[in-house]
Amino acid sequence: MRNAIVDLGTNTFNLLVFEHVPDQPMRIIVSVERPVFLGKGGIEKGVIIADAFERGMEALRVHRATAMEHGAERIAGFGTSALRNARNGKDFVQRAWDELGIAITIVPGEEEAGLILDGVRQAVPLGKRPTLIMDIGGGSTEFILATDKALMWKQSFELGVTRLRERIPVSDPITMEEEARIAEHLDSRLEPLWAIIDRHEPHLLIGSAGSFDTLARMVAAGSQQELPKEATTLAFDASTFDALRDNLMRKTRAERVEVPGLPEHRVDTIPYALIQIERVLLAGGIRDLAWSRFALKEGAAARMMRTN
Repeated sequence: MRNAIVDLGTNTFNLLVFEHVPDQPMRIIVSVERPVFLGKGGIEKGVIIADAFERGMEALRVHRATAMEHGAERIAGFGTSALRNARNGKDFVQRAWDELGIAITIVPGEEEAGLILDGVRQAVPLGKRPTLIMDIGGGSTEFILATDKALMWKQSFELGVTRLRERIPVSDPITMEEEARIAEHLDSRLEPLWAIIDRHEPHLLIGSAGSFDTLARMVAAGSQQELPKEATTLAFDASTFDALRDNLMRKTRAERVEVPGLPEHRVDTIPYALIQIERVLLAGGIRDLAWSRFALKEGAAARMMRTN
């Protein structure tokens, strides 16, 4: 049986078509990321503006056609920060059902974190020591603390890169003073995370989804490599991250566009993501990182398989 998941994020709508054979691992048929910018211009106002609304509907039409082309019998949508916080989010959900027959569930932040963990577990082995998982979205950032056996803690923070960009606009290139303002803003809102880090001392930071997908591609490109299509994870250390961050933060937007591995639709938000990652590494003294190819949509697929 083939089914499809659409992860309706604040910046991108991501499609996963997968095949479920009983007693077998999930087989991915196709995985597609489509820039939408659903939260652009309205995320801090609690609304999806008209242009973004239509971009979202068009992305769903394209994803639906792709899913049907690949034999999907069912399409399930999962809406995150932009949809759950917008006054007209339910209108978007209703129109998607009326016009396309796509049922969208708007998931709370804590549930989003749980789905992310279910996805990451399929891509990166967790050990007995606590590991911190971080998923930077456009509207929110999710953190999960887990071991190979247990979920220890999870929380969603409304600190996604699109939301931060609207709260704290920056110069081109970003200045040191603006970096400090963003860091101060993050530090004041992530106090629950700092307490968890102090208590459990995670040794590894695993990053999933958009910003970390980009980071992994840039790390690979910096080593004159490409990420293999079958790879589900990439390990690197904090010194590699620090060098990449220091180089990128001093570049103008025009210069960032030319950076190998950095797609244009993330050029404006990547500085905010890098600052978030740096704050977490510094807070925990964490020196080891890993990228997870799997995130929310793979976690949702795993749950669908278990239910079936």
